[in-house]
Amino acid sequence: MASLTALAEDALKQAKLLDAYVAAQGRPNTSFNGDTLTNLPPDLVEAREALVNSTQTLKRLALGPVGVLTEIMWAFSDEISLGAINDFSLADCVPLDGSATLAQIAAKSGLSERLVERFMRHAMGNHIFTENPPGQVRHTASSRLLATDPYLKDTIAMMVKEIWHPSTRVIDAVRQFHDSDEPTEAPFTLVNEPGVGMFEFLTKHPERARKFGGAMKWYGSFESWDLKHLVNGYSWDLIDRPGALFVDVGGGQGAVPKALGPATRDLKFVVQDMESTVADGERLLPEELKGRVEFMRHDFFTEQPVRGADVYFLRWILHDWSDKYAIRILKALVPAMRDGSKVVLFEWLLKDGPETDWTEKYPRNVDLAMLAQFNSNERTATAFKNVFHQADPRFQVVDIKKPRGSAMAIIEVVWRSGVGD
Repeated sequence: MASLTALAEDALKQAKLLDAYVAAQGRPNTSFNGDTLTNLPPDLVEAREALVNSTQTLKRLALGPVGVLTEIMWAFSDEISLGAINDFSLADCVPLDGSATLAQIAAKSGLSERLVERFMRHAMGNHIFTENPPGQVRHTASSRLLATDPYLKDTIAMMVKEIWHPSTRVIDAVRQFHDSDEPTEAPFTLVNEPGVGMFEFLTKHPERARKFGGAMKWYGSFESWDLKHLVNGYSWDLIDRPGALFVDVGGGQGAVPKALGPATRDLKFVVQDMESTVADGERLLPEELKGRVEFMRHDFFTEQPVRGADVYFLRWILHDWSDKYAIRILKALVPAMRDGSKVVLFEWLLKDGPETDWTEKYPRNVDLAMLAQFNSNERTATAFKNVFHQADPRFQVVDIKKPRGSAMAIIEVVWRSGVGD
């Protein structure tokens, strides 16, 4: 482990790179009142991540073991204040370019002034809102987003209802159901409707389903989640020829063909999902893609009806399902496969081992969220290979790579008919 001084010097090195870029671009210095570190070139994204990792390690070494454990134990309080500010729309009660007193915020929100003060001053410890002068609440960059970004509001609401609340019952669910594969025995069911998995539950609660969709749009706006990494990170030119077919299994409203279509010439697409979803996809399909993109109602647990396609593509599908069900999804593809057909996944990829860099911890966070919601899991490279092998040994994993700047990995699998004969 590096010394505190060495970590601080590395952080200083990265900070100087970022400061120099900000100055060269004529941007204001970094502050909690605005985000000047947006749209960075790849090398400076990496410098920013190195700075975050160095400072997080430095902070935890300075805290010491007791301090680290104490910080983790009290992390729930951040969820309380953020969830309350979002649920009671407290950010909407503060003028975007002015200030409001706690009493004014209380009157507008309907909460007591005492509760407003407790929630907001806790959040101020995270630089969400500020008081300047004392008693006058103003926005910071973070709180301003809470007032202006509807998809962020949906995301916080979704995180509270669909992840944070279920996460408080993970230990109870493990004691009751052990290492269950069943979505109907997930912690989510213990705080909502016993025996009803999350996807089925959301069909009964359209407002929560809407917020879940809004959250996916918000996360999808992240540069690291951008589909450009899929478009540029795979050799689609080797497939793009007359007659080539790309089947987007569980493809929603067709986001992938909308991104990949303009980057290819001949490749045609079939997008499969639930009936209402594909109906919306057909309605929203850009005119220039009509004739190249077809929508089809399909349940991916049933036999794949499109035979002999070049690519069967799944994005964020297998991570919603435990191995038992992921294998069923892959087995449903088997009757459609021909020699050389490919399955391409765009998924989170866990490291085969612990990940101590703060910027690389996120997939582990998502893994535990999957446990809380679905009794499912994210996977390592080894785990992906095992799932495909259990589905059918003729599935041969040939490449797993994570494009630079991408949060997701591309997993390429080829069907080899002669394997196992």
